[in-house]
Amino acid sequence: MQWMGLGNLWFALIIPAIIVLYLLKRKVEDRVIPSTLLWQRTLQNWEAVKPWERLRRNLLLLLQLLAACLLVLALIRPAVPTEGITSDHTILVVDTSGSMMAKEGNETRLERAVSQAKALVEKLGSTQTMTLIEAGREPNVLVSKSADKEPLLQAIEKLAPFSGTSDQIAALSLAGAIAENEPGSGVVWMGDGSGERKLNGAVPAFSGSFQFMQMGSTRENTSIGVFVTQPTEKGVEGLLRVDNHGSMPAKGKVTVFDEQDKLLDTDSFAIGAGSSQTFSFQKLAVSSVYRAVIEPEQDGLSQDNVMWSVPFAAGKGKAALYSPEGNRFLHQVLQTVGSLEVETIQQAPDAAADARDLWVLDGVVPDQLPKGNLLLIAPNKKTEWLPLAGEKELDQQPRPVSPDDPLLKHVDWRDVHIAKGYALDEMPGMKPLVRAGGVDLVRAGIIDGRRMVIIGFDLHASDFPLRPAFPIFMQNVVNWLSPGQTAPIPTAHPGEVLTLPLSPGATARTLTYPNGHQQSLTEDATSKTMQLPELTGLYRLDEEVDTGTKSTYFPVQMNEEESNITPKSLSVARKNAEEQKESEEATATDTTGALGTKELTYWLAAFALLVLLVEWRVYQRGY
Repeated sequence: MQWMGLGNLWFALIIPAIIVLYLLKRKVEDRVIPSTLLWQRTLQNWEAVKPWERLRRNLLLLLQLLAACLLVLALIRPAVPTEGITSDHTILVVDTSGSMMAKEGNETRLERAVSQAKALVEKLGSTQTMTLIEAGREPNVLVSKSADKEPLLQAIEKLAPFSGTSDQIAALSLAGAIAENEPGSGVVWMGDGSGERKLNGAVPAFSGSFQFMQMGSTRENTSIGVFVTQPTEKGVEGLLRVDNHGSMPAKGKVTVFDEQDKLLDTDSFAIGAGSSQTFSFQKLAVSSVYRAVIEPEQDGLSQDNVMWSVPFAAGKGKAALYSPEGNRFLHQVLQTVGSLEVETIQQAPDAAADARDLWVLDGVVPDQLPKGNLLLIAPNKKTEWLPLAGEKELDQQPRPVSPDDPLLKHVDWRDVHIAKGYALDEMPGMKPLVRAGGVDLVRAGIIDGRRMVIIGFDLHASDFPLRPAFPIFMQNVVNWLSPGQTAPIPTAHPGEVLTLPLSPGATARTLTYPNGHQQSLTEDATSKTMQLPELTGLYRLDEEVDTGTKSTYFPVQMNEEESNITPKSLSVARKNAEEQKESEEATATDTTGALGTKELTYWLAAFALLVLLVEWRVYQRGY
């Protein structure tokens, strides 16, 4: 039993007030009568000193007390848990994050949520409606305020989990906005509370009921947290970490395979509750990729028991430097930063020039962009792709526009002096990083699929090459312009946006998915930005270059946060303190049983009215 309006309990004072009225003596009227012999005892009572009389059994008193009690109960709004939906409009939110793939007996948490959601739909009344929201990477309204059960059941049946974390704040904000605009709405959330955070303040408070239905009960899960491999002089070394997220010790076996699924090494683990164990594998056989697998004795989530690792050894990239006037500072710094083989060329490149990982052009602007990323210094010519506005004298110090940009990391511009700069008009895809006197001194971005950095001043017209900031800045620039040589493709998660570095000049490119599906990439660029599908595993990028077929691997893993499958509660802020307390109490006691609450206010008020009618009838008959 819940009490929805305890603040009205002071109305119970009416009960002792009624009793006091019956204790007080009745006022009498003076009347002339023949004799008082038969009224002797009554006269004695009236003549007593005390202003009250003894409480006698009275049917009217009992009826009035019963009616008062019923009215007080109605005012404090008692409610009982119910299994059906009580709101006129129910907003049903189902969490489909990765932890909902955890096993609960013979079914997953999402399968349990689907079955219970379908049961709620079947219990909808003829005047009740439901809105169905999927709480995925982004909230998605599948069915909007429908009283038709068929589309609701079909949408619920199609719910599928993904390997990432749901955006709970966005989903609750959407549900709260709908509930605010639709009077009589209530929100029902089905999930395990994974990724739970204190949402008060982050989500606008909304009125109406909120009920959290917990789909999880187990917390035992073991996962691979880290798996990295690195070539050394003695072979390939591997480092693997196994995490136990449960409350009990975990035991099992860990195995490492190569690209051809050949067994390379194996070991066993015994990890305490909430702890981790690290394994080191020495002298692994050379392979393009490695796969680690764990086999725990008890495990709630199997999707995080496999992890891929791509060993990476930075290679030498090809860079071409063209400086008609010669630039000793630039030539020296390119020999010391990055992993580049720098070739000095004698003429400006064009679109037909051989591909390079990086082109460095000092004081010259090509009419057409060459194949490869580009570092352009002191651009003095206007072309179709470069909107040069002219040269300007600078009377202000350079200042960073985006200090947090990776290209400006540890670069101090305070002591740099620059005499002149080349002003550029707006360039789509390029953003300013350093500015002085309204002139963008450094811009970076992507044009025609090529990464590009423009230094808008002549190095000889400044003291920048003499400052410690110059080699640091050039290191950052080279690393960003040649990512294929400085870092592997990072491990990604399904559904994320990933930028793939492409080899300049490749004649054909094919991306192979873990399920064998192949996609042709026709971009004539040095990078490809794409949204990954909801598919974990190993991806392979094949490129046809002048030396043959170049294959690049990258893994797409389940989000590590979802490996902690411990069920958590979920609560939201309410518009007043009383509703907030009731919501927290309901959330704390709710599991998978009762869904909502049914107020008894109207029934109690009806019974009170009935008692008053009986009391009036009794009074009329003189009882």
